[in-house]
Amino acid sequence: MKTIEKLEQASTKDESLKQQGINSTFFYAYKRTLDTVNEDINFNNVIWNYDVKEILNHCREFGLKCITISNSQAGIEDILSLFEDEGCKIELTKVRTSFIDYKTNEPEIRNAFKVIISK
Repeated sequence: MKTIEKLEQASTKDESLKQQGINSTFFYAYKRTLDTVNEDINFNNVIWNYDVKEILNHCREFGLKCITISNSQAGIEDILSLFEDEGCKIELTKVRTSFIDYKTNEPEIRNAFKVIISK
């Protein structure tokens, strides 16, 4: 995955993420994805309704064409619906986690939703 300079510098500043105009759900998904081999930012923790528009704004700001969501939170269908309401398309995919499968010694593979970002 490509690094995003604004996010790399965010943790070195004395301001909070919010003060820097960075959605914390997006930031932590980015940071966790860096520990994997995935090309796209993967959201493996809860996404709140109020995060969706900010996540999409960041995706557009940083030129991201898609993200993945591998969390299995209750009500994930409602969150996915919010992405669709914003013009995104949803597909099924698989992602690699940062956890190593002890049987294969390879990163664990999880089912995920691919959110294709509308312009």
